[in-house]
Amino acid sequence: MRSLIWNFFAVAAVAAAAIGFEAGYMAPGDAFFIAFTVLTLYTAGHLIAREEQPLGEALASIFVKPGGQKWSVSHFSGLLVTGLGTGVVAHSLTFI
Repeated sequence: MRSLIWNFFAVAAVAAAAIGFEAGYMAPGDAFFIAFTVLTLYTAGHLIAREEQPLGEALASIFVKPGGQKWSVSHFSGLLVTGLGTGVVAHSLTFI
């Protein structure tokens, strides 16, 4: 249950940063900080769960080979957080 709440929070935080930044309610630096922080913590949490694997295999298992169910909530939210977070970070860097 805690994983489901964390996944929902991560997607909601990055989506709020993206919407706020694109609508002009948030400064580029604030959007960058929120998106980069959530993206870093989200990826770190998944890497800690796979600490016994080499780094390359752990990254591949997060994004490419999610395990049993291909489109589980964790995998789908990981793709959303990565895509939105990277987009916000890249776009906000053009304004900073």
